[in-house]
Amino acid sequence: MPVAREPVTQRDVAASLGVSISAVSLALSGRPGVGDDLRRRILDRAAELGYRPNASAVALRTSRTRVLGLLIRNLRNPHFLDVIDGFDETCARAGYEVMVGSSRYDPTREAQLVDAFQHRAIDGLAIAPIGTNHQVRERFSATGRPVVLLDTAAPDRATMSVRSDQEASVDLAVQHLLDLGHRRLAMVVAPDDKSPDPERLQHFRRLAADLGFTADTVTTELSADAARTAVREALERDPATRPTAFITNSDYIAHTVYLAAADLGLSIPEDISVIGHDDLPTSATLCPALTTIAVDRRGIGEQAATLLIDALAGSPAAQTNIVVPVELRVRASTARPAGGLRR
Repeated sequence: MPVAREPVTQRDVAASLGVSISAVSLALSGRPGVGDDLRRRILDRAAELGYRPNASAVALRTSRTRVLGLLIRNLRNPHFLDVIDGFDETCARAGYEVMVGSSRYDPTREAQLVDAFQHRAIDGLAIAPIGTNHQVRERFSATGRPVVLLDTAAPDRATMSVRSDQEASVDLAVQHLLDLGHRRLAMVVAPDDKSPDPERLQHFRRLAADLGFTADTVTTELSADAARTAVREALERDPATRPTAFITNSDYIAHTVYLAAADLGLSIPEDISVIGHDDLPTSATLCPALTTIAVDRRGIGEQAATLLIDALAGSPAAQTNIVVPVELRVRASTARPAGGLRR
């Protein structure tokens, strides 16, 4: 029978680095009193040794559980898997555990999960909310514990947030399509009550007014089946008026444009062009490879976790509304418009 391994203690971490136990305790608890370099060394060594704080003891001593919550919208979208990965690894280095929930675009479920997180007395919450009604976020904030919004603009400067540069993503996609000669563009968006980033559509319409192209909107629930149906309906219109290019808010939804086009015997990019958002690893392997807006998905999770951990340590970041830069990755799903419905 294998011998049970003794848990790694703060004393073990201190001995391995030749530092005091008090320094280790300060670093692992997120309290001031140690320099940034030493704190980083202690956190890295604790992670290497597999140190895990005694949750019950920590909670009794500090009124904290050393647990952070992460509530996302859709586990089927691989974008959020990378966000979770970055969030979890950053938390682990700082000695925090992570609870993850998925609202599945259901406001009732979202509220239930936040209540469950509160019941477990988590120390802080990162949430990719449904829509821009932040009542759920405000209810958690009322407990005095920090909250970070993901993939949506903060309602005020006091609310922490991490999101990709929405206006830049629209600028890059639109300009690329206009350079190719497209003049009838469509943006695939969620219904108003579920859209976390309405500024994307607002900016799209402003660009249409300024640059003189036709801005169409395909409104759909953000599931694969619903988006496929909505895009197919847009493509069934008269070829003289239907969109020649689609801009989506995720690569996950962009692939449904491929499916809708195939349903109607249309080819990408010969008949329609498609631009996604996220640059998932699988996007380059689609046929044709997907032109997309790349964003550091893992970095979004890392920065969200860092904001929460710093806030709990009493050392808030200088920048609490972080906008992550984006980049256009041109591949084979975009080309000059040709037109014509081939059945």
